Amino acid sequence: MTEPATVVQLQAGMQLYKYRLCHRIGGGSFGEVWLAEDRAVDHEYAIKILKPGTPVHHRLREAQIGHVLDHNNVVRVHQADVTRIGQHDYVIIAMDYMPNGPITMLANPSHYLRLPDVIRLGKDILRGLEYLHGHDFFHNDVKPENVLIGLHEQGMLTDYGIVGVTQDGAPVQPPTFYKIHAAPEVLNANEITAQTDVFQAGLTLFRMLVGLDTLRQKFNELGEQAYYRALSDADLISVSDFPAYIPPRLKRIILKAINPNLAERFQSALEMRRELEKLNFPGFWTVEETGEFVGYNAAYSYRYEQTKKVGNRYDILALKRSLSTGRETRFAKFCHTNVTSGVAKREIAKFVKAVVEGV
Repeated sequence: MTEPATVVQLQAGMQLYKYRLCHRIGGGSFGEVWLAEDRAVDHEYAIKILKPGTPVHHRLREAQIGHVLDHNNVVRVHQADVTRIGQHDYVIIAMDYMPNGPITMLANPSHYLRLPDVIRLGKDILRGLEYLHGHDFFHNDVKPENVLIGLHEQGMLTDYGIVGVTQDGAPVQPPTFYKIHAAPEVLNANEITAQTDVFQAGLTLFRMLVGLDTLRQKFNELGEQAYYRALSDADLISVSDFPAYIPPRLKRIILKAINPNLAERFQSALEMRRELEKLNFPGFWTVEETGEFVGYNAAYSYRYEQTKKVGNRYDILALKRSLSTGRETRFAKFCHTNVTSGVAKREIAKFVKAVVEGV
């Protein structure tokens, strides 16, 4: 009979076994994560304190997996302890502390990341998956919240709570799965493979580019069953879901990664990473703290103004500012007067794409 999932009220300064709690980093249904000082060795760790409610050996599984990992793009678990608080045994998992937090911290006010960061971090995520797959692990929980920013700004996979353990890459049943990132093979056959992680990586890149909450909103709007049908029918994400600032080559990579047909999906994390490595875009767009949508390349920043005229027509003013002198001038090639709303929309999209691809 399992213990009821009651939770001790943790507070900064509390001594928990050999750890002194400094401040809370995060938490969820599993328990809480704290920055803590290991008083025995005088070192700070991020410690994951798992709720009681399941047998101790089940809760230790995550630590046992994370402890054997050693790679620049995965977070290593250093040790695990079991301590009794009140009537219950708590499992404490000590990991490297990454002060920069998860990659969600890089999101702009519109909740998406800059294109160069997405491509760079996407390659890091896939490198981490290559390492895990090479050691017979399927991560099974790839999502933006589970990618931390390392000390050298690299992406690092973390959270091994629902990792699948395989032999020679054979499919295995997942302990459980993250509903919003559930691959069709999980829903249809209750199995995961390396390609399941590729699928989740594709959804992660989509969210990083378009909006971190985009899929959660779709899930809530459609409902679970309709969401899964759309996912399995390749209707959940289409080309029209990608804004103009995302280049077509990257769209194709993401759509291939999330193809419900395993034969059409990337066959490995390495194959997907090699496609990302072919990309090199001189510009990107982001939303500033002021709420303004601004494009950048090495020499200029870019913006546009759209003015409504009589009869539902518009003027489009495209501008570029020298990053060295601060002087702003009209970008005549992309300026238009007295055009319809449809033409205005298309011309703005051309301007946005041109900045990304190279003007």
